[in-house]
Amino acid sequence: ATKTLALSFYPMKDSLSERIAVVPPLLRKEGLEMTPSKGDFILGYMLNQGYEKEVRSWHEENPEVPLHFFWDKRDAPEELKVDDTLTFHKINDKKFLDFMKDCKGYITTAGFESVCEAIYLGKPIMMIPAHIEQEVNAADAESIGAGIVGSSFNLSPLLDHLKEEHPVNEAFRSWQDSAEEIFLKHLTTFV
Repeated sequence: ATKTLALSFYPMKDSLSERIAVVPPLLRKEGLEMTPSKGDFILGYMLNQGYEKEVRSWHEENPEVPLHFFWDKRDAPEELKVDDTLTFHKINDKKFLDFMKDCKGYITTAGFESVCEAIYLGKPIMMIPAHIEQEVNAADAESIGAGIVGSSFNLSPLLDHLKEEHPVNEAFRSWQDSAEEIFLKHLTTFV
């Protein structure tokens, strides 16, 4: 490759000597065109099924809080309705974006794309990193005021975070909205 494109939450100086260009995230057009609303539920995304116990335990203590979690549990049905306020959904990108658009807050293991979608849609976020890449994502997102970092799927800190004002991160949106122009620039130059 003549150049490496590095996805980032914010603009940074390119490293020409290393042939690294910093570019906005690659987000789905459907997400960028959505008009967010503030629903009454918390949205969650977890790939590690071990977190299910943490979620269920917290839910038992807080059954009044509506929760929708997306997961990759192989033997689970498309939708597992535990009770009136806790539902697990198999991963489905379109359905997930629809829930993201309407949630009041988002908890995740800090995967880059879904955190960026939440920031773009103005959703308060709590990130529970599961490995080093997610730790970097969480620290980076937290540094731009995009959310808080936790160590477990105890949703109480997220509920406290929801009590604060969360204006849309206009700097992030502007950076993201410049993606096409920046990518085209870097794809047409080779240094």
